[in-house]
Amino acid sequence: MSTGRGSSEMQDSLSLMQFHADPYLYSGTAGGANLPLMPHSFLHHHQTFVHTGERFPSNKEFVDHAAAEVIISAGEQELALVSHKEVSDGGGDGNAVEEQNKGSATTDRGEKDDEEAHGVRMIALLMESAVAVSVGNLGDANGMLLELSQMASPYASSCGERLVAYFTKAMAARLMGSWVGVCAPLAPPWHAVHAAFRAFYNVSPLARSAHLACNQAILDAFHGKRLAHVVDLDVVPGGALQWLSLLPALAARPGGPPVLRVTGFGLSASALHDTGNQLAALASKLGVPFEFYAVEKRPGDVADGNTIARRPGEAMAVHWLRHAMYDAAGDDGATMRLVRWLEPKVVTLVEQERGGGVHDGDHGQFLDRFVSALHHYSAMFDALGASRPGEEDASRHLVERGVLGREIGNVLAVGGPSRSGARRGGRFACWQAELARHGFLRLGGAGRAQMVAGACPAGLGYTVADDHDGTVRLGWKGTPLYAVSTWTWCPSPHAQR
Repeated sequence: MSTGRGSSEMQDSLSLMQFHADPYLYSGTAGGANLPLMPHSFLHHHQTFVHTGERFPSNKEFVDHAAAEVIISAGEQELALVSHKEVSDGGGDGNAVEEQNKGSATTDRGEKDDEEAHGVRMIALLMESAVAVSVGNLGDANGMLLELSQMASPYASSCGERLVAYFTKAMAARLMGSWVGVCAPLAPPWHAVHAAFRAFYNVSPLARSAHLACNQAILDAFHGKRLAHVVDLDVVPGGALQWLSLLPALAARPGGPPVLRVTGFGLSASALHDTGNQLAALASKLGVPFEFYAVEKRPGDVADGNTIARRPGEAMAVHWLRHAMYDAAGDDGATMRLVRWLEPKVVTLVEQERGGGVHDGDHGQFLDRFVSALHHYSAMFDALGASRPGEEDASRHLVERGVLGREIGNVLAVGGPSRSGARRGGRFACWQAELARHGFLRLGGAGRAQMVAGACPAGLGYTVADDHDGTVRLGWKGTPLYAVSTWTWCPSPHAQR
């Protein structure tokens, strides 16, 4: 339990956390890295993509002027000068060592220049191919993508090259879809999705931090309640991961744990079965009365709200970790009707931040989606590379292929996850805006960002910001990546029915 908080407020605290002094921003980084999360220059993370004083080649036939300005601004960033340590003890030996160091530095500088030129060429080709696709010039786009496929490898040591490799694959899939008229990906193998997300949970603190913030909001909502019900709108990616950490906190609650029910949605019967078994086993050990209900559907495919039984006096929590690995919701309007019917005491929503705001990044023109996706996923690849820098790190590669690569493919190849024939206009661009429009109010989260920041590893570059409306924003070196918001049902005569 943290100091400086009232005992009633932190009775259900998940763990011991360190609080930072700044009331707005709480960062896992050291020293001056503790700065507000603000948009920054395009692809600023990957130094190998920055080429001093050189602009990207201009092609009037392909390059969109607005997009080109974004790239040119990145090309004009200067590389930091590398300082070399001088030998201080003097004498002939010192001079010889100094000359040797100069020769080595010259070689290193030459290799670095080659890497920069390679990176600049890849980004220029990738951007030109995106512009070509956006104007329907598929032949030229295909030629550029073929060249990129020979330049970039998903197994490269450079984060930037791996990023380009996955974007090239996604662009090729979109190109093929444009030619044959098919834009829906095959359903993913659920065991592969779960394995990749579990690796993401272990490798990066982003998913763990989002779970921590959501669980604390759920604990606050369940405070003093004897009957509690959690509805997880998509169990498949994380399985029991999030709720395995919630159960011990409920078990340790003063006055004893509540009777807990968990309802999980998902299209994988095996994932639902495994989740229920794991949670039931832990609940039994902890002495928490527990029930698990599996709904082998997407929430938007449920025609009747009575699929989920509500009990008098039961505190309801709805959780949704939104992602782009596949279409987890089905029809968004039907999903919203289900959430409203449940009248939850708390809704915890985790969304990706792409394109400078909180939305799914899958609307608007293709080139806009491409640029915002490139900015978002460049930060994601950079963060993973910093957490697991090994050139042949199997866990990091699993995350890049099974989570990030799959999302990039959906965002670019089909404009977001396939809607299984549902009307494209029925998708919500921003769930936060839709929740506010349909009778939900934001819940404050005093102390939640400080708690999350205390759980982030120091010195890497992960940042946590707390908006005045209670939204917790998780980021990397100034780039916001995920937003965690909490809501409560409060019917209003002005809300849409």
